[in-house]
Amino acid sequence: MSATPTYQTVSVPDSRTGSTIDVFYRDAGHKDAPVVLLLHGFPTSSHQYRGLISRLADKYRVVAPDLPGFGFSGAPEANTFAYTFDHLAEVVESFTDTIGLNRYALYVFDYGAPVGFRLAASRPERVSALISQNGNAYEEGLSEGWNPIRAYWEAATDENRSNLRAFLKSETTSFQYMHGESDTSLIAPESYTLDQHFLDRPGNADIQLDLFGDYKSNVAAYPRFHEYFRTHRPPTLAVWGKNDPFFLPAGAEAFRRDLPEAEVHFVDAGHFPLETHLDEVAAIIRAFLARTVDSAQGAALFGELGEASAPAEAKALLDGMHGVFGFVPNLGYAIAAEPSVLGAYIAMLQSLGASSLDPIAQQVAMVSASRANAADYGIAVHATLAAKLGASADVVQALRNGSTIPDSRLEAVRRFAAAIATNRTQVSDSDVNALKAAGFDHRAMVTIALAAAAKTLVNTVAHLSRPEIDAAFRAD
Repeated sequence: MSATPTYQTVSVPDSRTGSTIDVFYRDAGHKDAPVVLLLHGFPTSSHQYRGLISRLADKYRVVAPDLPGFGFSGAPEANTFAYTFDHLAEVVESFTDTIGLNRYALYVFDYGAPVGFRLAASRPERVSALISQNGNAYEEGLSEGWNPIRAYWEAATDENRSNLRAFLKSETTSFQYMHGESDTSLIAPESYTLDQHFLDRPGNADIQLDLFGDYKSNVAAYPRFHEYFRTHRPPTLAVWGKNDPFFLPAGAEAFRRDLPEAEVHFVDAGHFPLETHLDEVAAIIRAFLARTVDSAQGAALFGELGEASAPAEAKALLDGMHGVFGFVPNLGYAIAAEPSVLGAYIAMLQSLGASSLDPIAQQVAMVSASRANAADYGIAVHATLAAKLGASADVVQALRNGSTIPDSRLEAVRRFAAAIATNRTQVSDSDVNALKAAGFDHRAMVTIALAAAAKTLVNTVAHLSRPEIDAAFRAD
């Protein structure tokens, strides 16, 4: 299977009804690659993952089903199919069996969270990692926006049920996409329009109202989910649109209570951060998956990095690195696995140092290329060197966190290096003109290309070897 998604529907056995239900799913990536299973939320479908699939499928097999009652999956009438989260989880579990998913990183969002956490608790051995994107598992994560639904939990009257129909209106659907976003022009209108199309299908209102009522079973199941977290301790990432009107940032932070090693990242977005901050979120996810799911790399490939792992032929080169840094960086030992490659990298750095590009701009270019490569080690090294060369604290902070550099000249270097690394070396006229406007010429462009090339080499080795970032390169 290629990185281009296929769109399929499979008949899945449903043990409750004794029949089958059609489940639509998107599938992309090599079939033997590690699997990432994406579970969507309300009121959307796997369509919400169209961008993320394209960002992950070059490296992973990505599978995104539509839940029963959503998207292009079957939507039996509510009086014939029990729309509960227990039942949805059973169908998803049956779906994974049907298409042969025996191991996967589980990505959950909104409704996908209680479905996915049930799946994980039922079959913990299948979950290689857990990613929660605005997928709640703690009561403190529920905002006051849930109050009308809570009222229905407490008193399932016709009036309280009818009040929930406001959540099914088109203005509410678009609100879920727009709220908390600083630039709503980034939101594709087909997203909320498609969601509303499915919400408006005959009979769908009762499906959704039943699920609103059953959401209380998810809150009741939170202790079970927490026990799963504590017992099985899956590598966990919580990446959250911090302006979500329904699931509060406290819900993301709470994962650390049961999973102290959980990574938590906040994005300046609302309920659907993949619509507006796709590249930012995808970079966080790719880095997390590389650390937790890729099993053939790191120590499994290189063994323990250190003086004992380096060939004798590399000793003189490593001694030279020790003279520069006062120690041999961990990545140096990894590159030294092939001494000729270490020699080539050092020669590239020497050529860069002899160029007309000033030393701080050189470090900016290498940080930018490293960020485009999602290489935390390279970012740490060259941000540290920029500081030692006299870069201001604001510049160093921008290099470390990936924000805009306050110095417009250095910002132009950053953007040009990023264009080289992200656009497969094919920079645009816009990129060229922006760098020229900052006072650089074609010589600088060639030099920045050298910086990007050098980092492409060693960032590849860093991803293969996964060295620990040396203490001297870490931020204070």
